[in-house]
Amino acid sequence: MPQVLVARITCPNCNNQFQIPVEQLLDIRADPSAKMRLLNGLVNAAVCPKCGMGGTLNLPFLYHDPDQALALVYMPMQAGRDDLERQRAIGTLTTAVMNSLPPEERKAYLLQPQVFFTFETLVNKVLEADGVTPEMIAEQKAKVNLLQQMIDAPSDEVLETMIKEHDAALDSSFLRLLNVNMEMTLASGREDNIQRLLALRNKLLELSTEGRKARARGDTLEALRAEPTREKLVELLAQAPDEPTREMLIIYGRPLLDYLFFQALTSRIEATADGEERERLTALRTEVLAVRDRLDQETRALYEQRAGLLRDLLLTEDPEKLARRRAPELDQAFFNLVTANLREARAAGDEETVKSLQAIASLVLRLMEESLPPEVRLLNRLMVAEGDAEIEKLLQDNRPLVTEYLLRAIEDAQANVREESASQAAERLAVILNKVRGMIPPEAAGAVPEGLILTPGS
Repeated sequence: MPQVLVARITCPNCNNQFQIPVEQLLDIRADPSAKMRLLNGLVNAAVCPKCGMGGTLNLPFLYHDPDQALALVYMPMQAGRDDLERQRAIGTLTTAVMNSLPPEERKAYLLQPQVFFTFETLVNKVLEADGVTPEMIAEQKAKVNLLQQMIDAPSDEVLETMIKEHDAALDSSFLRLLNVNMEMTLASGREDNIQRLLALRNKLLELSTEGRKARARGDTLEALRAEPTREKLVELLAQAPDEPTREMLIIYGRPLLDYLFFQALTSRIEATADGEERERLTALRTEVLAVRDRLDQETRALYEQRAGLLRDLLLTEDPEKLARRRAPELDQAFFNLVTANLREARAAGDEETVKSLQAIASLVLRLMEESLPPEVRLLNRLMVAEGDAEIEKLLQDNRPLVTEYLLRAIEDAQANVREESASQAAERLAVILNKVRGMIPPEAAGAVPEGLILTPGS
């Protein structure tokens, strides 16, 4: 049985018929985003493309978290005509998840999945396994309700009043909740919902206490990107108002944290006459060293884990099956490791290893591309197209994807290659950009503000 089926839906509001994918197995090791979709009530959610009416479908599914030894079945009462039919459905889901796993991972808990008749109780079980208390669940529900009320605010004046009244609740977790909803809405392509979320985000960044802090951190990071020098990093760290801002600067400025950086910071300390300020800067130096060492330790541990995965992929008889099972680990760190090993194998003249590593690299790229938004996949195809005629054909064949989303993705990619001085790629992107602009109506261009387009690695 496949993990995703297609269902034909008739909208109860406008009688429009449309198809949506229906998820039956949610394995969060294979698909980490499944957990977030579950917690946000987006599993088997249907939105009519004609009138916009939406809701969730009461269809059974199995949620599997192997790390927590959780096998949870959502089985609404209306999913079967009687208890026997529901038991058969549970058995089918259990068999499907068992068949999707290698023999060594087929554990006893999978044979006795916990069954939930309401979506809410299943979600609470998932949260409980993560150590989330009922009080924390209630707090999160309150944030979700508040977010929906703000999205539905009838005017800017009402929204501004709500922000002022609920400022204490608009913390970093609330902003993360908003960002998750923005990402999912961007992926859905519903322009009206995207604009409402973007307007809300801008208001929060402007008016809420936590929003202003987040905006200030963004401005600080942009200042370092504009002037990536040791002196600028020392200055920004000395001015940073809080620990999260300093840690962000240390993370992004890690390549600058060398002997010359600490020499510049020490010189600043020694040149400070004020005793209190001198003590503060000395504490800053200690903090920077501690955060740097922690980041380096985490990086070493990460690369050791990725090296183990690379060894496993090279030794297994079915690398694609293993790669799909460990998809969350196929990140930039893993690809960096593959690239480094390829370089060493070529330098050593080890053609057999080069061939094996190239096969792994191709597999990883293909799997990574599967998870990209369709617009980004189209951009990748445009980048390797041979000549203007093929570019134009690809754009015409994929006309529904030629939107402001694609336009901003191209502009972001163009900015990145300019920074890397990749002239050939920049020229190709310029050609593609001109053709895409010619296909998008002027009133549609610019509908999505800069910096809010999801691109690979976001």
